[in-house]
Amino acid sequence: MSRPIFRRRNYFISRDFQVRFTIKFLIVIVIEAILAIGLFMYLSRGTLTTGFIGSDFRIARTSEFFLPTLLVSNLIIIGITAIIGIAVLIYMSHRIAGPLYRFEKILTDIGRGDLTQRFKLRDKDQLSELSESITELTTTMDKRISDIKLRAHDLTGLLQEIQTTVPSKPSDSKELENLLREVSENIQALEEVVNYFKTSENR
Repeated sequence: MSRPIFRRRNYFISRDFQVRFTIKFLIVIVIEAILAIGLFMYLSRGTLTTGFIGSDFRIARTSEFFLPTLLVSNLIIIGITAIIGIAVLIYMSHRIAGPLYRFEKILTDIGRGDLTQRFKLRDKDQLSELSESITELTTTMDKRISDIKLRAHDLTGLLQEIQTTVPSKPSDSKELENLLREVSENIQALEEVVNYFKTSENR
């Protein structure tokens, strides 16, 4: 019995988007840490703090007394927050970047004339409302273009039938044949235009 094939989930769908998002998040964390230290230095200016460092009793300015501890604690907080934040951001951006990647791919196919494409997002994915709206649009276009194809196909068949039953009168027949030829050329041009689109009801 063969083992089931498990696909490894790819969280890096749009790397550029996710990397930029992560870098901006890290910059915000660093700025917040710098502001916190700066605010502490400002509020503690002109104050003294007494305390023991090991067995030594020390009197120093508050900023100098707490600055080493404050720097270390901020670095630890930045590291932990960055790890957790990056993991959450990658997961959340995956739920956004995944649908955006599929939107780009499907819209490219639609732009090339393939109206059979439909959006199928997972329940947990974002942008589901946009997916439904675009799916409704492509469904409507698919139906309309299919109708045009069907009508053009029927008209072509009708013209062929008329051409086989043209009256035998030379004068009337010649004029009618010219008209039918012109109509036939127009129908062929119409078919070429609508055949640019790929629909679910091909002829």
